[in-house]
Amino acid sequence: MRSSGLVLFACAGLLLSGGAILGGSVAWSLLRMSYYFWTTDLGVELSSSIMFLAGALLCLPTCWLATVVPYHVKSLSLTATLMALVSVAMVMLSVGLASISGLSRALREPAMINSSMLRAMAIDTFDPAVRSSFAAMQIELRCCGVQSFADWYQHRRTLPPACCGRVWNGKRGDMCDAPYSVGCLRPALAELRYFTYSLSALSSAIVVVMAVTLFAAAYTMVTGVVERGEVLRSYKAPQPLRIACLAHPPHGLAPHGLPAHALHAPHPHAPLVALTSPAAMPHDNPI
Repeated sequence: MRSSGLVLFACAGLLLSGGAILGGSVAWSLLRMSYYFWTTDLGVELSSSIMFLAGALLCLPTCWLATVVPYHVKSLSLTATLMALVSVAMVMLSVGLASISGLSRALREPAMINSSMLRAMAIDTFDPAVRSSFAAMQIELRCCGVQSFADWYQHRRTLPPACCGRVWNGKRGDMCDAPYSVGCLRPALAELRYFTYSLSALSSAIVVVMAVTLFAAAYTMVTGVVERGEVLRSYKAPQPLRIACLAHPPHGLAPHGLPAHALHAPHPHAPLVALTSPAAMPHDNPI
Protein backbone atom coordinates (compact mmCIF):
# COMPACT_ATOMS: atom_id res chain seq x y z
CA MET A 1 0.00 0.00 0.00
CA ARG A 2 2.81 2.41 0.84
CA SER A 3 4.62 1.67 -2.43
CA SER A 4 1.51 2.43 -4.49
CA GLY A 5 1.12 5.71 -2.60
CA LEU A 6 4.68 6.71 -3.49
CA VAL A 7 4.04 5.84 -7.13
CA LEU A 8 0.90 8.00 -7.13
CA PHE A 9 2.80 10.92 -5.60
CA ALA A 10 5.52 10.64 -8.25
CA CYS A 11 2.95 10.40 -11.05
CA ALA A 12 1.10 13.42 -9.65
CA GLY A 13 4.23 15.56 -9.95
CA LEU A 14 4.93 14.35 -13.48
CA LEU A 15 1.34 14.94 -14.58
CA LEU A 16 1.32 18.45 -13.12
CA SER A 17 4.50 19.50 -14.91
CA GLY A 18 3.73 17.60 -18.12
CA GLY A 19 0.15 18.84 -18.33
CA ALA A 20 1.21 22.45 -17.77
CA ILE A 21 3.91 22.20 -20.46
CA LEU A 22 1.61 20.44 -22.93
CA GLY A 23 -1.33 22.79 -22.42
CA GLY A 24 0.80 25.93 -22.57
CA SER A 25 2.70 24.84 -25.66
CA VAL A 26 -0.44 23.78 -27.54
CA ALA A 27 -2.31 27.00 -26.74
CA TRP A 28 0.65 29.22 -27.64
CA SER A 29 1.41 27.32 -30.85
CA LEU A 30 -2.19 27.46 -32.06
CA LEU A 31 -2.37 31.19 -31.41
CA ARG A 32 0.99 31.86 -33.04
CA MET A 33 0.42 29.59 -36.05
CA SER A 34 -3.20 30.54 -36.63
CA TYR A 35 -2.27 31.88 -40.11
CA TYR A 36 -2.03 28.29 -41.36
CA PHE A 37 -5.81 27.99 -41.02
CA TRP A 38 -6.23 30.47 -43.92
CA THR A 39 -3.06 30.02 -45.95
CA THR A 40 -3.18 26.19 -46.18
CA ASP A 41 -5.70 23.35 -46.13
CA LEU A 42 -4.42 22.07 -42.78
CA GLY A 43 -7.18 23.61 -40.66
CA VAL A 44 -8.79 20.27 -39.80
CA GLU A 45 -5.49 18.65 -38.86
CA LEU A 46 -4.46 21.61 -36.72
CA SER A 47 -7.87 21.69 -35.02
CA SER A 48 -7.23 18.20 -33.68
CA SER A 49 -4.74 19.80 -31.28
CA ILE A 50 -7.74 20.76 -29.13
CA MET A 51 -7.79 17.15 -27.93
CA PHE A 52 -4.28 17.62 -26.51
CA LEU A 53 -5.42 20.79 -24.76
CA ALA A 54 -8.39 18.95 -23.21
CA GLY A 55 -6.15 16.10 -22.04
CA ALA A 56 -3.69 18.58 -20.55
CA LEU A 57 -6.48 20.30 -18.60
CA LEU A 58 -7.61 16.95 -17.18
CA CYS A 59 -4.12 16.46 -15.78
CA LEU A 60 -4.82 19.08 -13.09
CA PRO A 61 -7.69 17.30 -11.26
CA THR A 62 -5.93 13.99 -11.86
CA CYS A 63 -2.83 15.32 -10.11
CA TRP A 64 -4.88 16.52 -7.14
CA LEU A 65 -6.70 13.18 -6.74
CA ALA A 66 -3.43 11.26 -7.04
CA THR A 67 -2.15 13.12 -3.97
CA VAL A 68 -5.41 12.61 -2.00
CA VAL A 69 -5.99 8.90 -2.64
CA PRO A 70 -2.94 7.65 -0.61
CA TYR A 71 -4.44 9.32 2.50
CA HIS A 72 -7.86 7.73 1.90
CA VAL A 73 -6.97 4.26 0.67
CA LYS A 74 -10.33 2.82 1.79
CA SER A 75 -12.38 5.46 -0.01
CA LEU A 76 -13.57 3.65 -3.12
CA SER A 77 -15.27 6.73 -4.55
CA LEU A 78 -12.06 8.78 -4.67
CA THR A 79 -10.08 5.97 -6.25
CA ALA A 80 -12.83 5.28 -8.80
CA THR A 81 -12.98 8.99 -9.69
CA LEU A 82 -9.21 9.05 -10.18
CA MET A 83 -9.36 6.02 -12.46
CA ALA A 84 -12.20 7.56 -14.49
CA LEU A 85 -10.35 10.86 -14.96
CA VAL A 86 -7.16 9.10 -15.99
CA SER A 87 -9.08 6.95 -18.48
CA VAL A 88 -10.83 9.95 -20.06
CA ALA A 89 -7.55 11.90 -20.31
CA MET A 90 -5.83 8.92 -21.94
CA VAL A 91 -8.65 8.65 -24.48
CA MET A 92 -8.38 12.38 -25.25
CA LEU A 93 -4.63 12.21 -25.81
CA SER A 94 -4.90 8.99 -27.83
CA VAL A 95 -7.52 10.56 -30.12
CA GLY A 96 -5.27 13.59 -30.51
CA LEU A 97 -2.33 11.38 -31.45
CA ALA A 98 -4.46 9.55 -34.00
CA SER A 99 -5.73 12.83 -35.46
CA ILE A 100 -2.37 14.52 -35.71
CA SER A 101 -1.12 11.63 -37.79
CA GLY A 102 -3.08 13.24 -40.65
CA LEU A 103 -0.90 16.33 -40.28
CA SER A 104 2.18 14.12 -40.34
CA ARG A 105 1.01 12.50 -43.60
CA ALA A 106 0.36 15.93 -45.10
CA LEU A 107 3.86 17.05 -44.22
CA ARG A 108 5.25 14.12 -46.19
CA GLU A 109 3.54 15.54 -49.31
CA PRO A 110 4.84 19.10 -49.76
CA ALA A 111 3.15 19.38 -53.15
CA MET A 112 -0.28 19.43 -51.51
CA ILE A 113 0.71 22.24 -49.13
CA ASN A 114 2.37 24.08 -52.02
CA SER A 115 -0.81 24.00 -54.10
CA SER A 116 -3.01 25.09 -51.18
CA MET A 117 -0.73 28.06 -50.45
CA LEU A 118 -0.79 29.08 -54.11
CA ARG A 119 -4.60 28.96 -54.12
CA ALA A 120 -4.69 31.13 -51.01
CA MET A 121 -2.25 33.56 -52.61
CA ALA A 122 -4.60 33.90 -55.61
CA ILE A 123 -7.39 35.30 -53.41
CA ASP A 124 -5.11 37.46 -51.28
CA THR A 125 -6.41 40.61 -52.95
CA PHE A 126 -10.09 39.83 -52.29
CA ASP A 127 -10.03 38.16 -48.84
CA PRO A 128 -8.81 40.32 -45.92
CA ALA A 129 -8.39 37.25 -43.66
CA VAL A 130 -6.08 35.58 -46.18
CA ARG A 131 -4.20 38.84 -46.71
CA SER A 132 -3.52 39.35 -42.99
CA SER A 133 -2.64 35.67 -42.55
CA PHE A 134 -0.11 35.75 -45.38
CA ALA A 135 1.39 38.94 -44.00
CA ALA A 136 1.69 37.43 -40.51
CA MET A 137 3.26 34.24 -41.90
CA GLN A 138 5.82 36.12 -44.00
CA ILE A 139 6.79 38.40 -41.13
CA GLU A 140 6.97 35.50 -38.63
CA LEU A 141 8.96 33.15 -40.89
CA ARG A 142 10.92 35.92 -42.62
CA CYS A 143 10.00 34.64 -46.05
CA CYS A 144 8.23 35.83 -49.21
CA GLY A 145 5.93 33.93 -51.53
CA VAL A 146 5.65 30.16 -51.63
CA GLN A 147 8.76 29.03 -53.48
CA SER A 148 10.17 32.53 -53.86
CA PHE A 149 9.04 36.14 -54.07
CA ALA A 150 8.44 35.64 -57.82
CA ASP A 151 5.17 33.86 -57.00
CA TRP A 152 3.57 37.19 -56.13
CA TYR A 153 4.06 38.54 -59.65
CA GLN A 154 1.55 36.02 -60.94
CA HIS A 155 -1.23 37.80 -59.05
CA ARG A 156 -0.04 41.39 -58.51
CA ARG A 157 2.45 43.87 -59.91
CA THR A 158 4.21 44.77 -56.66
CA LEU A 159 5.38 42.82 -53.67
CA PRO A 160 3.50 43.18 -50.36
CA PRO A 161 5.28 45.06 -47.56
CA ALA A 162 5.34 41.87 -45.47
CA CYS A 163 7.99 40.48 -47.84
CA CYS A 164 10.32 43.10 -46.35
CA GLY A 165 9.20 42.53 -42.78
CA ARG A 166 6.87 45.54 -42.67
CA VAL A 167 3.16 45.82 -42.00
CA TRP A 168 1.03 47.47 -44.68
CA ASN A 169 -0.09 50.91 -43.50
CA GLY A 170 -2.79 51.38 -46.14
CA LYS A 171 -0.80 53.64 -48.47
CA ARG A 172 -0.23 52.77 -52.09
CA GLY A 173 3.36 53.85 -52.00
CA ASP A 174 4.24 51.33 -49.29
CA MET A 175 6.04 48.76 -51.44
CA CYS A 176 8.83 46.26 -50.89
CA ASP A 177 12.05 46.69 -52.83
CA ALA A 178 14.34 44.21 -51.05
CA PRO A 179 12.24 41.12 -50.31
CA TYR A 180 13.26 38.00 -48.45
CA SER A 181 14.98 35.56 -50.77
CA VAL A 182 13.50 32.48 -49.11
CA GLY A 183 10.04 31.18 -49.92
CA CYS A 184 7.58 30.30 -47.14
CA LEU A 185 7.10 26.63 -48.03
CA ARG A 186 10.29 25.26 -46.48
CA PRO A 187 10.12 27.27 -43.22
CA ALA A 188 6.44 26.36 -42.86
CA LEU A 189 7.18 22.66 -43.31
CA ALA A 190 10.02 22.83 -40.77
CA GLU A 191 7.82 24.62 -38.23
CA LEU A 192 4.93 22.20 -38.67
CA ARG A 193 7.24 19.19 -38.38
CA TYR A 194 8.71 20.53 -35.16
CA PHE A 195 5.20 21.16 -33.81
CA THR A 196 4.04 17.66 -34.74
CA TYR A 197 7.04 15.78 -33.38
CA SER A 198 7.28 17.69 -30.11
CA LEU A 199 3.55 17.38 -29.48
CA SER A 200 3.57 13.65 -30.22
CA ALA A 201 6.59 12.97 -27.99
CA LEU A 202 5.26 14.96 -25.03
CA SER A 203 1.74 13.55 -25.22
CA SER A 204 3.08 9.99 -25.55
CA ALA A 205 5.15 10.46 -22.39
CA ILE A 206 2.08 11.76 -20.53
CA VAL A 207 0.05 8.75 -21.72
CA VAL A 208 2.70 6.43 -20.27
CA VAL A 209 2.60 8.28 -16.92
CA MET A 210 -1.20 8.08 -16.94
CA ALA A 211 -1.05 4.35 -17.58
CA VAL A 212 1.21 3.93 -14.54
CA THR A 213 -1.18 6.10 -12.51
CA LEU A 214 -4.14 3.98 -13.59
CA PHE A 215 -2.35 0.77 -12.60
CA ALA A 216 -1.33 2.20 -9.21
CA ALA A 217 -4.88 3.42 -8.54
CA ALA A 218 -6.32 0.02 -9.45
CA TYR A 219 -3.79 -1.71 -7.19
CA THR A 220 -4.67 0.67 -4.35
CA MET A 221 -8.38 -0.01 -4.80
CA VAL A 222 -7.96 -3.80 -4.87
CA THR A 223 -5.63 -3.76 -1.86
CA GLY A 224 -8.06 -1.58 0.10
CA VAL A 225 -10.98 -3.89 -0.66
CA VAL A 226 -9.00 -6.98 0.34
CA GLU A 227 -7.84 -5.43 3.62
CA ARG A 228 -11.35 -4.27 4.39
CA GLY A 229 -12.69 -7.79 3.86
CA GLU A 230 -10.00 -9.28 6.09
CA VAL A 231 -10.87 -6.86 8.88
CA LEU A 232 -14.55 -7.73 8.56
CA ARG A 233 -13.87 -11.46 8.70
CA SER A 234 -11.49 -11.23 11.65
CA TYR A 235 -13.76 -9.04 13.74
CA LYS A 236 -15.57 -10.82 16.59
CA ALA A 237 -18.03 -9.15 18.88
CA PRO A 238 -16.69 -9.14 22.49
CA GLN A 239 -18.59 -11.12 25.08
CA PRO A 240 -20.17 -9.13 27.94
CA LEU A 241 -18.34 -9.27 31.25
CA ARG A 242 -20.38 -10.93 34.00
CA ILE A 243 -19.58 -10.33 37.67
CA ALA A 244 -21.00 -12.58 40.43
CA CYS A 245 -21.62 -11.29 43.95
CA LEU A 246 -23.41 -12.53 47.09
CA ALA A 247 -26.61 -10.91 48.17
CA HIS A 248 -26.89 -10.26 51.94
CA PRO A 249 -29.93 -9.30 54.05
CA PRO A 250 -30.63 -5.72 55.05
CA HIS A 251 -28.74 -4.21 57.99
CA GLY A 252 -30.16 -4.96 61.45
CA LEU A 253 -31.89 -8.22 60.59
CA ALA A 254 -30.14 -11.48 61.45
CA PRO A 255 -31.71 -14.37 59.60
CA HIS A 256 -32.28 -17.62 61.48
CA GLY A 257 -31.12 -16.11 64.82
CA LEU A 258 -27.62 -15.36 63.74
CA PRO A 259 -25.67 -12.92 65.92
CA ALA A 260 -25.24 -9.31 64.86
CA HIS A 261 -21.60 -9.79 63.97
CA ALA A 262 -22.70 -12.26 61.29
CA LEU A 263 -24.71 -9.61 59.42
CA HIS A 264 -21.82 -8.86 57.08
CA ALA A 265 -20.76 -12.47 56.64
CA PRO A 266 -21.88 -14.18 53.43
CA HIS A 267 -24.74 -16.58 53.89
CA PRO A 268 -23.96 -20.12 52.76
CA HIS A 269 -27.26 -20.28 50.85
CA ALA A 270 -27.27 -16.67 49.54
CA PRO A 271 -28.19 -16.45 45.83
CA LEU A 272 -25.69 -15.37 43.21
CA VAL A 273 -26.55 -12.20 41.33
CA ALA A 274 -25.04 -11.79 37.83
CA LEU A 275 -24.24 -8.26 36.75
CA THR A 276 -23.17 -7.15 33.28
CA SER A 277 -20.61 -4.42 33.19
CA PRO A 278 -21.51 -1.77 30.57
CA ALA A 279 -17.86 -0.80 30.35
CA ALA A 280 -17.11 -4.13 28.70
CA MET A 281 -19.49 -3.45 25.82
CA PRO A 282 -17.87 -2.03 22.67
CA HIS A 283 -18.79 1.53 21.84
CA ASP A 284 -16.61 2.15 18.77
CA ASN A 285 -16.88 0.43 15.45
CA PRO A 286 -13.43 -1.06 14.81
CA ILE A 287 -13.98 -0.97 11.10
